[in-house]
Amino acid sequence: MTRQGISSNSPGTRALVIVECVLLALCLCVIAMRTAYTESPTAQTAALPINLCDNLYTLLVSTLLILVFLAWFISAFVRKRFSYQPCGMEIGLGVFVIAAAVAGFFAANKRSAITEFVMLVAPVLMVVVLVQILDSSAKIKLVLCVIGALGAVSAYQCAEQRFVGNQRDIAQYERDPDSMLGPLGVEPGSYNHMLFEDRLYSRDVRGFFTTSNSAGSFALLAFFAAIGLFIERLRNRGCGMPSLAWLVGCGLAVTVIVLGLVITRSKGAIAAAFVAAAMFGAFLLFGKWLKAHRRVVLIVCMLGLLLGGCAVVLYGITYGHLPGGNSMLVRWQYWTAAAKMYAEHPLTGVGGGNFANFYTHYKPAAALETVSDPHNFLLTMLTQYGLPGLLGFLAMVLVPLYRAAFTAEEKPSTEARQLEGGFAVLAVVFAIVVAVILPDVSSGIVFAGAFLLVAAGLKSGPVDSTNITMAALFCGLVGCLVHNIIDYAIFEPGVYTTFWALTACLVALDAHRGSPPKLVLNPALTVRLAAIAAAVALFSTHLHFALRPAMDDPEMQQVMMTVHQSQSIDRGHDMLNRMAEADPLDPVPLNLNGRLYLQHYEMTDRQEPRLLERAAECFRAAAARNPADYKNFSGLMSTYLLLAENSATPKRQEWLEKALKSGRAAVERYPGSAKLRVELGRTAEQLRKTGAALIEYKKAIEIEDAYRRQFRRMFPDKEPVSRLGADKYTFAQDRLRALSK
Repeated sequence: MTRQGISSNSPGTRALVIVECVLLALCLCVIAMRTAYTESPTAQTAALPINLCDNLYTLLVSTLLILVFLAWFISAFVRKRFSYQPCGMEIGLGVFVIAAAVAGFFAANKRSAITEFVMLVAPVLMVVVLVQILDSSAKIKLVLCVIGALGAVSAYQCAEQRFVGNQRDIAQYERDPDSMLGPLGVEPGSYNHMLFEDRLYSRDVRGFFTTSNSAGSFALLAFFAAIGLFIERLRNRGCGMPSLAWLVGCGLAVTVIVLGLVITRSKGAIAAAFVAAAMFGAFLLFGKWLKAHRRVVLIVCMLGLLLGGCAVVLYGITYGHLPGGNSMLVRWQYWTAAAKMYAEHPLTGVGGGNFANFYTHYKPAAALETVSDPHNFLLTMLTQYGLPGLLGFLAMVLVPLYRAAFTAEEKPSTEARQLEGGFAVLAVVFAIVVAVILPDVSSGIVFAGAFLLVAAGLKSGPVDSTNITMAALFCGLVGCLVHNIIDYAIFEPGVYTTFWALTACLVALDAHRGSPPKLVLNPALTVRLAAIAAAVALFSTHLHFALRPAMDDPEMQQVMMTVHQSQSIDRGHDMLNRMAEADPLDPVPLNLNGRLYLQHYEMTDRQEPRLLERAAECFRAAAARNPADYKNFSGLMSTYLLLAENSATPKRQEWLEKALKSGRAAVERYPGSAKLRVELGRTAEQLRKTGAALIEYKKAIEIEDAYRRQFRRMFPDKEPVSRLGADKYTFAQDRLRALSK
């Protein structure tokens, strides 16, 4: 039995209603912030310190969601009667939390594991809160209206990029290339320069997200949030609702979202949208038959997925790529590397956020790109959290879907069937709150207009559309999962949070049908106090281990910008040292400081070897904190080689031996790097280890040749751009011929 969230006159109930409305407003604001502000914590690397602020932003927004959960938890336990609506994901969440804790304990980079864990768990806690407070159809429709309107805002941003922004960027680049290459540290004529131009001239449309696939995945979710409201309005024609005007308006908003999906040109998202639309159409046409045979349909679908997956894997093993174009070729390389990664870490995985550190260990030599995700949400979970983590995540995702589709339908209460008169008040207030936090005035105007089109006219009408809305949400969520079998968009915070918000709406609608029943307890005062104390203690732990260390990230970025502008390099060393001491888990400050010492050494015309010794200390400490990252060992090799240049014969030999050892450690972690192989060959040659040098030069040439063959295969109309560099490639060939004689 659902309660009327805005009808009671008792002071206690009114206070509870106010608290719930505030919590709902905060959840909607988080969804808007994550879909209207670019956020990509998993893409950051030590090589791009300008992205470090994403780490702090992600943790701050996640902390806000945790605070929302904590506020609900405390408000629920301060009452004598504790009421809880099960979500269906509690067991899966528990399994995933345990698996993530174990994986984080064994992770090479524990700081990344903590950040990733917080980002993944916070939206799931939001689901728990939303299921409790979405106790009326007005609130559920409000969430769907906000997501639909945000889909229109994203479509507007995509259109602006497609027809204005991309052309403006191209014109700026052609007018002054250094203005865009310099801040990114891209050297003209290099392989990274080629990648930059390829992405620039491809006119990628990504909206507020990092990729077009992410924008497409969000558009898919927003479309199915809005289409349920549209069909409700369609079914309620002649039952007190405006018959045509608002129906056309809502249809216009849905059309805008679809156009946004088309503009992204994301093949995977568009194909998944067609799959989800076909499922939804089948429900509308054959809903009664599907309900009567739903278990048979489930078995057939599961067998089809299993056979389809086996066929795809068999095709990949046979031909060395997946069916499709270049994107499918590189995805097969990601997947094969991920399979090798999982084979070596089957139970614990490599730890959340650690895929990028380990991918280079298994990356094929011919692969053009180094990625931070395998572009498959199943492999993402499997490689980073092991089999227990994958099972826990699947339980969180699939159990609510199963319950919504396969539990017995119960007749909704009269109270649940009524459309609340307070919807208009809620809609106006919440729409204003969300519009204010959007990034610019134009986005706020588009949001307000789209919200009006989607929400107006939903305040009355006797027809119950719960089944249609649930079917739309079910198909949208399944479509998003289908898309992310070949992509990683679901783990972009904006898409991920929206996915779980729609899951909460699906679970809440199912609860309105009376399935499953609420859990009601009357805990003793000591139990309530202990629960509240435990929640506060867990939040304090989060602040200490997750949020507080990230507070230094903006300061770290400021340090690097200051150093880049050659203002105060000594101050940069001091601040990075302090950051490294403040957070004993983060290897980034140490790696940056090591590179800063190398830069400092060059600025002194190589006259102060003490700077190199300090650089070596930083790289060694960074390697201790993250032993999987080849960059720390590569930095050590470069430092030892510079020390060898300024040393007499006995000491020089010692530094060269250390450089060789560090270089081998780097190559062990990145065997497909031709540059590391050349440097290792040079070092071995200086130590008169001719056989070892021959092996490294030969391997470097093989890697570069394999890369060039794949480049020609993927881009037959382009001349290959050397990833190794023309000079180093020629040098390796010359030394191989000379030493072979």
